[in-house]
Amino acid sequence: MIDETTDPNPDNFSLSLPQRSLQLTNNWEEEYAYSLGIQAYVYGFPWIYNAQLRWLWATEAGQQVSQKLGLPDLYAPVNSFHHMQKLASPADQSGGCPNCDTLYSTAWLDVGKDPVVLSVPAVADRFFCIEMVCMDADNFAYAGTSATGTQAGNFLIADAHWNGQVPDGVLDILPRSRTATVLLLGRTGVNNTSQEDLDKANAIQEQYLLTPLSDWPNAPSPHSEPVMIPYGIDYNHTAGAWQTMNKAMTENPPGLPPGINQEQMLKLFATIGIGPNQNLDAQSAATRMGLQRAAKDGLAILKKMAKGRGKRVNGWAYPPADIGRAGQNSDFITRAALQSLAGICANDPAENVYLNVHTDNENNQLNGQNNYTLTFKKGTFPPFEASQHGFWSITMYNSTFNLVPGSTSYSINSRYPQYQDTDESGTMTLLIQSDPPTTLLKGTYWLQSPSGTSDYTFSLILRVYVPTPEISFTQTWEPPLLVINGVS
Repeated sequence: MIDETTDPNPDNFSLSLPQRSLQLTNNWEEEYAYSLGIQAYVYGFPWIYNAQLRWLWATEAGQQVSQKLGLPDLYAPVNSFHHMQKLASPADQSGGCPNCDTLYSTAWLDVGKDPVVLSVPAVADRFFCIEMVCMDADNFAYAGTSATGTQAGNFLIADAHWNGQVPDGVLDILPRSRTATVLLLGRTGVNNTSQEDLDKANAIQEQYLLTPLSDWPNAPSPHSEPVMIPYGIDYNHTAGAWQTMNKAMTENPPGLPPGINQEQMLKLFATIGIGPNQNLDAQSAATRMGLQRAAKDGLAILKKMAKGRGKRVNGWAYPPADIGRAGQNSDFITRAALQSLAGICANDPAENVYLNVHTDNENNQLNGQNNYTLTFKKGTFPPFEASQHGFWSITMYNSTFNLVPGSTSYSINSRYPQYQDTDESGTMTLLIQSDPPTTLLKGTYWLQSPSGTSDYTFSLILRVYVPTPEISFTQTWEPPLLVINGVS
């Protein structure tokens, strides 16, 4: 017989189970605003975070604040690129699980009044892509090896309201943006560890150009685009979050074509003063109190969910199938937690898939006090499209989502010449431990786990660039188990 008062199986649910309830107050308005506010916070979080990042990255005042607080200095005015000219290393401790495979290029665009032309050079010897993201943290287009090919091109970036004349030499083949504000995140592959190849990648970055259509084909004339000032610059401090969300949604309304219709949801959120053209000051004190609680608890929910959601295979977590454009599939918590909070944005699976692992074959948290082995047998390596310069990598991160400080062996890249060997049977073995192995046999490589700290926990991310459908679509490729060998 099932004890319905204690049985945790949801299949055995009945109304006789103990029921959880919201923290009760004597005011229904506060509870209504709190319960609906959590959903509104999940829905609208990208507008909060992107408004903060845009101000930090695209204004001189934001640059000064970033420098003062030790945040990454990614300053570039609106409609211009900032290029990172070196790969991430353990010296960079700003979090975010940075990849060590590509050089980042970032730009904030305003295409509300004037489209922008993105120019890219011919890139025939390496992977590159430029991801185009709306204010809602969903992608809408790509330029790059996989999406548009290796040839040079000039691509029009416009919102759905624009229907003007496209000049000769400009390709109008990209889908329209749903919002006037657009984030570009470029990734340019580095094929080996030499300074010569890094210089080649930097030279490619310098040829990514942005030109307002009104200036085309001439060089851009000086523009000073105003940037909305958010109410606070750190989403961890939820004071001002709703004001930032409302202001950003007024500037970049959600639910516009060519996106999915979200009119009814926005009408619902408007009943508590949230959304485009809404005024929080017009709401009752009880409603504002409920929203204050909702922002705090909504953020806590997103942080928990950001640790992963999706299919698990041998301890590795695939991302949800709709990653990159989750909001356009009404999956707003994936959009908020995995795309926005965890990564600012996320690649479409056809471009890049990240699998992560936090536990070993005994389902215990990975820990630098233990030794582990990861074995790729012949025929089981991550599949990718070699004709489009695809590749894979595995990178080690500590509990703060940084590369392990002081490590010299923190990432393995399948394109690099030093990682091409296998043993006689075609097997590659990765030894994951804090101390360097005494010897490394042919086809065996070392990833250094954390040591000498109070927190030894770590995780691995397996990135597959331009994956085949077994990874990007069906998710049927099986990564190997991470096997514990013993204690260091």
